[in-house]
Amino acid sequence: MKLEIKDYCVRCGMCEDIYPDLFHLNVPEDRVDIKFDEIPPELEEKALGAIADCAVGAIFKK
Repeated sequence: MKLEIKDYCVRCGMCEDIYPDLFHLNVPEDRVDIKFDEIPPELEEKALGAIADCAVGAIFKK
């Protein structure tokens, strides 16, 4: 599974707060980084949770 963060992400940092093993708020670049190109199988449920929990619905499964 791969994730994508759409341009309308507001970089609130909630995804990093709740799912720090998947996301990193990259303040100097003003973006949220996904820590994996391909989400490891053991983190796929968390990735689906991140999609559901995103405040503005900016995280998608590719």
